[in-house]
Amino acid sequence: MSKVKNISNSFAGRLAIAGGALFAADGVVQMVHSQRDTGSQVAGLAGHLNLVFFLLALILVSPTFVMLARYARPGKVEKAALAAALGTFVLGMTCISSLVMGHDGVWFNVIAPLTIAAWLFGSVALAVSLRRAGRVPTIVAVGLPLAWVGTIPLAPVGGGLVTGAYFLAIGYLGASDAIERTRAPLAQPLRA
Repeated sequence: MSKVKNISNSFAGRLAIAGGALFAADGVVQMVHSQRDTGSQVAGLAGHLNLVFFLLALILVSPTFVMLARYARPGKVEKAALAAALGTFVLGMTCISSLVMGHDGVWFNVIAPLTIAAWLFGSVALAVSLRRAGRVPTIVAVGLPLAWVGTIPLAPVGGGLVTGAYFLAIGYLGASDAIERTRAPLAQPLRA
């Protein structure tokens, strides 16, 4: 676990940029070739592309939650961020079996809800803590649960575009070390 905490903001940011691009690509594939009616089957090239983009994006953005926890209020939020990070990572790894088999395995119906719940609840707890700490812009905090909404419930209509935009922005801010809010100096009155 200590190695996870040692991931630099720059590296986590670059991974989030790559993950954001993959989420956006997934959103485009979903809009053009929706997989809404395929159930647990991976149907055709579009289904395979959709799943590859999705699983790689999940794995790549997982360190982002640990990076964001550095700007939250100290305490239990580190565990919530780790739960969200593990949720996305394990869900992505579980999707590999679906890609290989061409359908979801029976274990997927057990693992997926748990990882999705860990991701959602960890994101919400992290978002609340980030907002209360006030060290990052509000959109960074509010965007965490919205990214989940774009990825899970809105996926069939291209919600990955929203998620992709969020992680591209967070990745850029993290990689350029500009994620922390800076206070502008107060304007000084002119003296005659």
